[in-house]
Amino acid sequence: MDVTQLKTQRKALRTSFTICTKSIEDELIKEAPNVNQLSISKAQIEDKFTRLEKCQTEITNLILKDTDAERAYEEDFLSAEKYRDRFSELCAQIQRLSMKETEIKEFSEKRKFKLPKIELKKFTGDAKEYSSFWSQFRKIHEDTSILNEDKMQYLLQAVVPKPKAARVVESFPATAENYPKAIAHLKERFGRDDLLVLIYVRDLLSMVMKNASSGRTKTDHPALYDELEAKIRALESLGRTQEKYGDFLSPLVESCLPEEILVAWERSRNMKDVSQVEGR
Repeated sequence: MDVTQLKTQRKALRTSFTICTKSIEDELIKEAPNVNQLSISKAQIEDKFTRLEKCQTEITNLILKDTDAERAYEEDFLSAEKYRDRFSELCAQIQRLSMKETEIKEFSEKRKFKLPKIELKKFTGDAKEYSSFWSQFRKIHEDTSILNEDKMQYLLQAVVPKPKAARVVESFPATAENYPKAIAHLKERFGRDDLLVLIYVRDLLSMVMKNASSGRTKTDHPALYDELEAKIRALESLGRTQEKYGDFLSPLVESCLPEEILVAWERSRNMKDVSQVEGR
């Protein structure tokens, strides 16, 4: 078959390819494209493109046999490249839609229930509540799509009226410029790590004094355990771990323990030390 015949065949294939392309484009611009129909259209356009490429290859081979083929080859190549680019683009768009529908389907299958709405935690001004308050509010603070004047309003809603935190926030006029200043003052007043460490250590000291005055035998052991564990975890979250601050944490915790538990603890620790020495 000569070049003229092949080009006539290619023209018909390009027309068929273009019709299929138009059908896919019309479906893609819909608000809710039919992914199943697009999958069928993708298979059809792949078949048309395969036949078109086969015909194009034959034409290219015949053109290159001509001794003065450079210009003709370049023009024919650029013409064919438009169809290759369009084919790749449409296949990629269909693939993205298919993947998105699969993800949505998998997500809906995993979650068959409606989660309750999370209410924004209100901050009173108790420094021990600052970390949990900020862990929620920082999502608003770091959201670049929310204007600072709106963030200021959210901040005003996130503090309990009248207590210390509200007085700090309300001391600033509710403007975009004052929002970062209000956040900085809140953190300086209630969110400093050194302040929180001091508060938790004072709480431990308070427990020591309370046990000393009331007598260790009257202690509610489960409640004591929960309270001690909560304060130690809070200190660990601030970087005051047993490895780094055991010298002052251990004596404080031990001072809070009832006498019988402390004796048993000392006996257990001594036995462990003896075992380690004997094992050497």
